[in-house]
Amino acid sequence: MALKHQKYQYVQISPDHFVKIRVFKSRLEESNPPDAYLILNRLVKKLPRKAKVIKVEDLPVEIRDKLGTKTEEKTETKKEQK
Repeated sequence: MALKHQKYQYVQISPDHFVKIRVFKSRLEESNPPDAYLILNRLVKKLPRKAKVIKVEDLPVEIRDKLGTKTEEKTETKKEQK
């Protein structure tokens, strides 16, 4: 399984945590626009075998900001639950 022709990719936010994102290839014709990425609310520890991993630094600034707030909120809520 090739993850739907690379429509879905993973962003590494820490050494063992990844966030699943949807990439719209037709919008990537420009130079890395922020509307080409859709963040899915999935925090993953184990990746599929053929998953493509993107570093946070490779994403546009707007997407990095969204990822930072979402991942911080999730880790804070997990800490509060414990």
